[in-house]
Amino acid sequence: MKASQTRYGSITLQAIELISAGSSPVEAWLRAVSGKEKGCPKSAFLSLCQFGWVKNVPRGLYLSPQALNGMNKEYTIRAAQIVMADTEATHTPPQLWKRSISGLPHPPANHNQQMNVVLALKEAGVLVKGDMP
Repeated sequence: MKASQTRYGSITLQAIELISAGSSPVEAWLRAVSGKEKGCPKSAFLSLCQFGWVKNVPRGLYLSPQALNGMNKEYTIRAAQIVMADTEATHTPPQLWKRSISGLPHPPANHNQQMNVVLALKEAGVLVKGDMP
């Protein structure tokens, strides 16, 4: 199954459509995720938007102070870097998770949908090289 076909992959792409229609990244995510709220994929999506990793989404302050200081953005940006550096590879969420947490102290054992957000953006052709936090 493609990441874009997962629950949070689909939500990610719906949020991109809402941004294209004029919503802010925060508003777009909240509208797309309605009823299925989880902090980790939200933080992943807004991290990528905040640091310029999503095509046609201006860099901005989209993360809460708590999320900005959390590790989700680190996992997500590392995953985006891996995907952008190896564009020909096919990544599964578990494989990408393992690579994105490599060398980090005490990471969670499993991803919590962050990798589906990254991979859905890649599949849609809207993941671009952004800044480092």
